[in-house]
Amino acid sequence: MLLGFGWCHLRSSREVIRGAKLSDIDQVDAEIDAADQKLWNEFRTWMEVSAESFIQWQLCESLNNEKGLLTWCVSRNHRTSAVWEMLDWIVTHGPGSYGLFYCHDDEDTRESSFIGRHPSMDYDNVFRVHRLLHGELTELDDPFFGLVQGNIDPVHPYDRGDEA
Repeated sequence: MLLGFGWCHLRSSREVIRGAKLSDIDQVDAEIDAADQKLWNEFRTWMEVSAESFIQWQLCESLNNEKGLLTWCVSRNHRTSAVWEMLDWIVTHGPGSYGLFYCHDDEDTRESSFIGRHPSMDYDNVFRVHRLLHGELTELDDPFFGLVQGNIDPVHPYDRGDEA
């Protein structure tokens, strides 16, 4: 079962700021705002077509002083979820975006046959962190929970190997 929770600041590129002069900042801000609005519209359209009922998501285009706040959660019987395609879409279309996706997949093993997924070790009993930053999605170790069974939950009798 794949269980995941994520957040993202969904943004277009901010590279235009790097070379901008203070006298140009109003124009630069307007260009960024327009690019963000286009990105959010395209994201909503993509999600309407590509998302599945296993993903619950919300995009706040404006909340206090922040814009483009995306949150989501997913619960799916198998790793084959549109959440991975959603993250790939954000990496490709929102290069200024950043955020985290925190997930546990009890089928995430070296022997799993999921397309494009060949972990170096078994991660079926731990949470994994996927960091979105600078147009890349990077998988990291979980620094918070450790083992799911044995730390968060007791070890299930199926997994203890003892005979009752």
